[in-house]
Amino acid sequence: MDATRSPINIHDFILKSYTEAKALSDSNLEVVFDEEHVTPSKGHGQQKCTNLVYPFAASQLFEVPIKESKVLLESNPEENINKSIAEITLNIEKTGISWQPGDTIAILPCNPRKEVENLLYNLDLNDEADVKCHIKVNPLCTKKTVKVPMHIPSTSTPRELLRDCINIRGVLKKQLLSSLANYCSDNDEKSFLKCLSSKEATTLYNDLIMSRGFTLLDILEICHTCRPPLALLIEHLPRLLPRPYSIANSPLVDDKEIQIIFSILNDKPGVATSFLMEKIQEENPTILMYLREANTFRYVEEDYGKNQILIAVGTALAPFLGFLQHKEQLAGQESNIPSGQTCLFVGATKEQAILHRDHLVKWKTKNILNTFSEAFSRSSQPQYVQDVLLENSANIVELLLQPDTVLYLCADGGEISKSIETCLCRIFHEKLQISETEAGQMLKDYKAQGKYRVDVWL
Repeated sequence: MDATRSPINIHDFILKSYTEAKALSDSNLEVVFDEEHVTPSKGHGQQKCTNLVYPFAASQLFEVPIKESKVLLESNPEENINKSIAEITLNIEKTGISWQPGDTIAILPCNPRKEVENLLYNLDLNDEADVKCHIKVNPLCTKKTVKVPMHIPSTSTPRELLRDCINIRGVLKKQLLSSLANYCSDNDEKSFLKCLSSKEATTLYNDLIMSRGFTLLDILEICHTCRPPLALLIEHLPRLLPRPYSIANSPLVDDKEIQIIFSILNDKPGVATSFLMEKIQEENPTILMYLREANTFRYVEEDYGKNQILIAVGTALAPFLGFLQHKEQLAGQESNIPSGQTCLFVGATKEQAILHRDHLVKWKTKNILNTFSEAFSRSSQPQYVQDVLLENSANIVELLLQPDTVLYLCADGGEISKSIETCLCRIFHEKLQISETEAGQMLKDYKAQGKYRVDVWL
């Protein structure tokens, strides 16, 4: 089990009375093993799936070298810094792709090596981990609609499937929990999973699975006798999807390089960030990536004469580094077009957590940035980005009332972005003396007109 999670007593999760969820069929697919052991593949299992569609892809999948990696911030529990921040530079010279600041790439990750090894052990698949197997529709299956999932290669190995193809941290649905119970030889473990799948135990399910994020591996390490077949997991766990990352540099500086920035949590690193941290330890590392479809959240040459209000929290500052680098390059070119104003409002835990703060200070000195306001939530006088927005509300409204001003927000797609939008509505309400309803509609209208552009991440 994840060392950061408290051990549980399964008896605390068994109700006296409950109605278990209907178990999933476990006979739709079958995994047929050969006797041949193969060397673990260095390629990615999903590359074998020739008809597989990659979400929002604007290019093919490329294998590109990691040219450079650096740590921008070291985690330090003593200073209440609970994550590290890293930056990697990708060499895209051989891809031929073209891009603009604000565009995103997607990286196809692998599941964490240790979790895959533990799953193989808990599923009694250690001896077959690298044995060639074939995934087929069970000939006894009577359902005509059953197919092998598109992201599952027809020939693979258990290691490859668990490493590359299946999201082993996928949310465990109640029906799957009920099915897992059928593979427990211990009655208490069986009752625990059956109860957790029931309607009556929804509160317990939400606590354990949705809030605390218990995964398949966690469940198998709690229920030691649970041994589900690989075919069940292949059919009912979701695909391991590519992860999107904002590009943090400008093609006007070097269009053969792409930089991305990501954070690594101490308590529970994400799948993709764990993968990237493992990768940069390798000699001559490469990753699989593709360019994602562009939207309006970008900064191009035509935006040079316009005003920008940029709002970011944490590593969501990354795309704006590309914006500002691009503006600096355009400013250095001969042009009769005066530049617009650019105002940046950024929130972070501490000053050292501001990405490339030295560059931001330099851009402020050179008037690439006209306003640079910071908020630190863990300083001696805590502030949030909403506080500095309120402090600059008059200037924000004055700029937004100009037709050539665009407002950009890049932040967490949950409570943080909602709170920032609430703050913006408050500014409109107070400074323009309009109702709260009118202020909310004003922000909606700005979004519809392309005057308010949002890039939120989950």
